[in-house]
Amino acid sequence: MYEKIQQLCNEKGIKPAGLCKATGIPKSTLSELKQGRTKTLSTQTLSKIAQYFNVSLGYFDDNFDPVEDAKDELFQKRKLLFDMSKRATEDQLDTFLVMFQALIDKEER
Repeated sequence: MYEKIQQLCNEKGIKPAGLCKATGIPKSTLSELKQGRTKTLSTQTLSKIAQYFNVSLGYFDDNFDPVEDAKDELFQKRKLLFDMSKRATEDQLDTFLVMFQALIDKEER
């Protein structure tokens, strides 16, 4: 798990200490992980790291499949849109549909 965190840090051009500072995670937490004295992180800590790097929690799973993760993320976004639409007025939905169609048409050109 530490290797994946280190790789994300490298991609973002930061050191693990910078990650800790940005997320409020104690440096000792990553140090223990790096040294192998800790094998996993709490869901709360892992969530902070995932959110910071804009990856899913599944990214840290050894069986992570980026294609399946992308499908799941797309499903979650569609579900969010649907859930939000239930709270919208008819006028708001009409406005959204016009804007959404314009975005899709723009991408298809």
